[in-house]
Amino acid sequence: MESPGNQTATLSALLARYLSTNILAAPTEARYDLVVRNLTRYVGGDTALPSDIHLNRITPDIMLGFRSWSLERMRPVSFNTERRHLSVLFNAAVREGLMPYNPFRRVPGAPVLTKLPKALSKDAMVAHMDWLKTAFRRDKQGRKVDLIQPQWFWYVVLRTFYYTGMRKRQLLGLVWDDIDFAGKTILLSAENSKTRREWKVPLPEPLASDLQNLRARTLELCKSHLGPLQVFCLPLFSERRTTFRHDRMTADNLDNFFQRLRRALPVDAPRLSAHKIRHTTSTILANKVRNLRVVQEQLGHASIATTYIYVHPDLDAMRLALEALE
Repeated sequence: MESPGNQTATLSALLARYLSTNILAAPTEARYDLVVRNLTRYVGGDTALPSDIHLNRITPDIMLGFRSWSLERMRPVSFNTERRHLSVLFNAAVREGLMPYNPFRRVPGAPVLTKLPKALSKDAMVAHMDWLKTAFRRDKQGRKVDLIQPQWFWYVVLRTFYYTGMRKRQLLGLVWDDIDFAGKTILLSAENSKTRREWKVPLPEPLASDLQNLRARTLELCKSHLGPLQVFCLPLFSERRTTFRHDRMTADNLDNFFQRLRRALPVDAPRLSAHKIRHTTSTILANKVRNLRVVQEQLGHASIATTYIYVHPDLDAMRLALEALE
């Protein structure tokens, strides 16, 4: 990287130095790369590269314009996330003597409206899973075919998210060695954890049956030791398996599934995502066991304060409490 004080220091050099100095998870590195490319696009145009953008061009006025430009393209909460990542990089540049100050210091984040909780009701979640299990369409020959192929596979994916509350990256990183059917546990590895810690969650019987079925189907195709293989390996079961560029299911495949599910469901149906299911599981669990420590362990939060964000009030219970005032 350019030496401190060098006026030709660029965004690409700053990013490279920061990533080489700090040990980050792959998704976090990808996020830093994305926000730098977004800033590059604003400052230098669609064809510019981060190596074209010198740090001395990054001023408070530029960042004010970047904020306005970004808010035309993304939600305020997404811009604030990008702002936090860029601020980390700019603070590193200040420490290196490459910038006199962090230009975001004079550019506040965007106001974010506090909306209703992200969690679904238990009935809504069950309805989503039941719909996915039974929905179909008819092809040109009049035969029943999946609306979202392979539907049985996606049904198990939803059930796994629901019964464990795991994150998207954890589901994608799950291998068969992580599932202990005898001990009725699932190991969530440190490599796929946001908090970089490893822990186990219970494997409830309804989900165990689903995963045993998935395992049997996987064995039919692989006919080998499954231990290190990805549990949810979409390319094995998709009708389009020959067109996959990877031999594993990716985050893009998961995102595409949720988009297709939203398009297939009625317009007024609650939107579903992996993160919303995580909120749903935590809320149902908290209202059932009345012990936030249990929810904290299930979700793998380092601080119980984070768990509070995921737990939403039971309005029926609140209504009964208020009626007791009569």
